[in-house]
Amino acid sequence: MPVLDFKCNDCGNEFFEITTANEKIKCPKCKSEKVERVYKGKFYGKNNCGGDCSCCGGCH
Repeated sequence: MPVLDFKCNDCGNEFFEITTANEKIKCPKCKSEKVERVYKGKFYGKNNCGGDCSCCGGCH
């Protein structure tokens, strides 16, 4: 399972989770479900992806 980075839209907390692509993520600080995935690292390919789609299901 991949480690994905997230940011909470309610409190601004940045965190990571070991998760599947379709799992519902909650902020560990405020328990909000209003979180979005943060893409870190290389910025090429679609959606600021590093181009290795084996861990997230792809950018298709």
